[in-house]
Amino acid sequence: MNRLSRKVKIIFALSLTIVLAILIWQFPFEESEGEAEHRFIDQEKQVDKITIQSEQSFTIEKEGQDWRVVDRLETTNHQAVEQGLERLKQWSGEQVDVKRKDVGLDVPFLSLRVDYDDATESRLMIGQLDASGENFYIEDRQQEAIYLVERSLIEAFPFYVQAFLDTSLLPWSASEVETILIDNGTEMIHLTKNNPYPEEETRANLTGWLIEAPYQHYHHTTYSIMEKLLQSVQSFQMLELIDDNVSDWSAYGLESSQFTIELITANDHIKFLIGAPASGQSYFARIEGENQVFTLSNQLLEAFSYQAKNYHDGYVKLLALDVMNQLSIKSDQLTVDIEIDQIDQELTEFKVDGQLLDESEWRDAYKLLAGLRTSGVAIDKPAQEADVVITSTIVHDQGEKEVTLEFVDYSDEYYAVYLDQVSDFLVEKIAVEEALAEIEAVLN
Repeated sequence: MNRLSRKVKIIFALSLTIVLAILIWQFPFEESEGEAEHRFIDQEKQVDKITIQSEQSFTIEKEGQDWRVVDRLETTNHQAVEQGLERLKQWSGEQVDVKRKDVGLDVPFLSLRVDYDDATESRLMIGQLDASGENFYIEDRQQEAIYLVERSLIEAFPFYVQAFLDTSLLPWSASEVETILIDNGTEMIHLTKNNPYPEEETRANLTGWLIEAPYQHYHHTTYSIMEKLLQSVQSFQMLELIDDNVSDWSAYGLESSQFTIELITANDHIKFLIGAPASGQSYFARIEGENQVFTLSNQLLEAFSYQAKNYHDGYVKLLALDVMNQLSIKSDQLTVDIEIDQIDQELTEFKVDGQLLDESEWRDAYKLLAGLRTSGVAIDKPAQEADVVITSTIVHDQGEKEVTLEFVDYSDEYYAVYLDQVSDFLVEKIAVEEALAEIEAVLN
């Protein structure tokens, strides 16, 4: 009996030791983990309202099963709100012992309030970054504590109201736009990616877009400004819907418009009329045929506000050597026929009267000719014969095409450049003479 009793005592003692060891190991771990994983948003409660307090404060409320941005006429993007709420629920951080004034929490630049369906709330203040730049100091007013939270978690939540609104203005993808018509009150500008020329003729055009009006021919466009314009088309959105049932357009400077933008696809179009300034950063605008008025940012409109010459790449006629089989020049200074033999993708031969030219020297000389830049618009139409005629024969899928440039005396300083007997631009005479002199030097 004593032996059994002793055995029981030993088993009991061992069991108690094991239990105590588990408890000693578990409790500190859970406490440490709890401190490191403080969640700011109650995962178990239903959120009824989110309020962002910043320079442009706004509130999102739940109405039944839907969300609504308070005091905004735009449709609320319910999916964006739900995604934003899920991102908030990911906020977690480790408590730190710092003073509010030392980490930007005495006057926080951002604060967030979440109201739950049981009348409780979470109030969060966003302070400054820590020394590493990887974490924000966040104060939980309910807990009366300050935490470090990963920067990526904070920045994943959009603190601007437009993120939760449907501010789109295009009924189709921006990539479908084929033509852009801009009327700035003095010029009608026609930009298009519908190329009327063989692809080989515009191979040097980097943007894929051409400008026609206010010119008579289609010309290449400049890369930097077209990139800016196309980015604006991609982000063509209103800042704010001001009124959705306008009866008096004069209050917004929209009874008539001196600035319009028309975006055209293969099957549809939409025309925007720009009105008076709404603020220092925006203008009132509307869509032709609709009775809503909204604002567009100056930044978006800037890309549509240039003169026609700014959209043009500035070249008279930029043709790639590698699409030609012949180039002829006729002038008092120089007359020559250059045969171009495209041997393969790596080798091209240039010949004059059967004699090979040095390829490197010829290409460098041709750059001056191809790179002739415009110096203004030709207004008058000279009647005299051309002083210089340059004919390029282009090889394309359907055969050959001759592109003829005629340089006709316009003034003491300029030639008028004629393409297919129609002139758009002027070019400096001295630039033409320098290009011909460079080619002549290579030939000799």
